[in-house]
Amino acid sequence: MTLRKTIALGALGLGVSLSLALLGFSRSTVTIAQLAPAPTPTESPVPIKPDVPYVPTPEAVVTEMLKLAGVTRDDTVYDLGSGDGRLVISAVKDYGARRGVGVDINPGLVRQSNENAQKAGVSDRVQFLQQDLFQTDFRDASVVTLYLLPDINLKLRPKLLSSLRPGTRIVSHSFTMGDWKPDKTVTVPGNANASVPRNLYYWVVPSNIAGDWKGRVEYAPGRGQSYTLRFTQQYQQVKGDAIADGKKYTIPNITLTGDRLTFSRTETIQGQQGVIQFNGRIEGDTLKGTAGVKWGILTRNFPIVAQRNANRQAAK
Repeated sequence: MTLRKTIALGALGLGVSLSLALLGFSRSTVTIAQLAPAPTPTESPVPIKPDVPYVPTPEAVVTEMLKLAGVTRDDTVYDLGSGDGRLVISAVKDYGARRGVGVDINPGLVRQSNENAQKAGVSDRVQFLQQDLFQTDFRDASVVTLYLLPDINLKLRPKLLSSLRPGTRIVSHSFTMGDWKPDKTVTVPGNANASVPRNLYYWVVPSNIAGDWKGRVEYAPGRGQSYTLRFTQQYQQVKGDAIADGKKYTIPNITLTGDRLTFSRTETIQGQQGVIQFNGRIEGDTLKGTAGVKWGILTRNFPIVAQRNANRQAAK
């Protein structure tokens, strides 16, 4: 299968009593330093019929894909179905990516890619593998790009979600990922290099946050509040509740970007509006962050640490 371009998943809504407690009240491509070890290529002893025909990505689209992915000198870029190598070469040469890896099943295209990399002067920072992309280990990627077909995207989606680190960026040329909604969609207008408009789809791989998270906030010596945060998840879309003092409160305004979690809740406390804002990070089964509480002229910040229960749920 010849496949396509640069490789690129409540507020503390703990209620009025906790809100008061938190406030202290009795009621609650160019130069790089070093390269990571390159994966070992796997040669296909028998030619395999490609699942996707080779259609070169226009250079204008390559440029917009790399811009959308935000490629920098810190990135390792994988292009699944890399064709003649243009996206990987541009990522390293024009955007300074640390390393680029192209994967294609067609040995002729792999040879052509290596020749193009040599001509561009980046062969020391790129590698092209003749492999079945479903067998490729791309766990070290920080950016993955694709120009495949809808059914191939869907077949590849579970591997992308399970193998890539939270925060890895994915850009697909022309085709989506089924019910995994993109974080951004960009249209490249038609021009001499791209005769028709092209849609580009961008995702950030989300952390698995589904399940119950238990913690305790200490707002004064010997005074604190235990709570449970309960999240359900479909990719980067998260819903949640906070449970404290036996009461459940909906957590609105939840945003999950990679391993970064934010949420906020507005409360009316003794007739005056207050806001709780959480900013944190998921580290496996630990959620760490800061809850900021504003009530009138008063502002306080509290460290938050919550642990996920053993009944960890699988995020879709």
